[in-house]
Amino acid sequence: MPTTSLSSSPAQPESARITRGRYRLGESSAARWRLLTDAATALASEGARPSALSTVLSKALAFLAFDAGVLIHMQPDGMSVRAAHGPVLPVGARIQPSRTLQGALEQNQLTPLVRQDAPGVLRIDREQRNGLEVLVPLRFDNQPRGILALLGPDGATAPNAEDLSTLQALGTLLAAALTVAQPAQPRIAAPERAALLNLLTPRELQVFKLLPSGMTNAEMGRELGIATGTVKVHVERILHKLDLGDRTQAAVRAADFGLGG
Repeated sequence: MPTTSLSSSPAQPESARITRGRYRLGESSAARWRLLTDAATALASEGARPSALSTVLSKALAFLAFDAGVLIHMQPDGMSVRAAHGPVLPVGARIQPSRTLQGALEQNQLTPLVRQDAPGVLRIDREQRNGLEVLVPLRFDNQPRGILALLGPDGATAPNAEDLSTLQALGTLLAAALTVAQPAQPRIAAPERAALLNLLTPRELQVFKLLPSGMTNAEMGRELGIATGTVKVHVERILHKLDLGDRTQAAVRAADFGLGG
């Protein structure tokens, strides 16, 4: 009569758990490696061209399963968006440094800064906050070069220590590429800026300053103590006077003027 070993049966579930754990670990390690190799390949072949920067940003967002992000470049005349994905400030927008952004660029800040329920200052949609925000400082030769801002929705999973180390390495790759490129970003001359702003009435100027915040007409109306319909009229007049196509272009122009901080 054949005998059955009972000692091996209890070990099978434990063995399966170990196998699944090793598989997940292997998948995570492979994802980190792919992110860095794909980013290095894109930057090595194209440098800091818009297509390469957009590719790296998209792969970083996919790595974290986040829905929006911007690559911010620090230059002598201020911060500007070099790559964007999702409902955020578009490429070319000027950014007024906030306390949070400045903190991410501090001399001793090397690891990414993770914040839960963070204000959505980089967004232009109706969302006033991010479920999760990861700010990756871009430093090269001990100098700040910019920030990779990755914005997640409510319920997004926070990156673990290994993920943050990978993002830190990615930040170094981006910082090196931006340092080598250093493309010139033209700014609007002060006389032209003053002439354009003089076209706006005081109330239109107040609305113009709020556009980079991403507020809705209703929210701007509450802020200024005027009706939503009145805000809509002011926005339309701003677009006409400044020869702009839509409110996103107006928000970029206001940021370029140094407004909305």
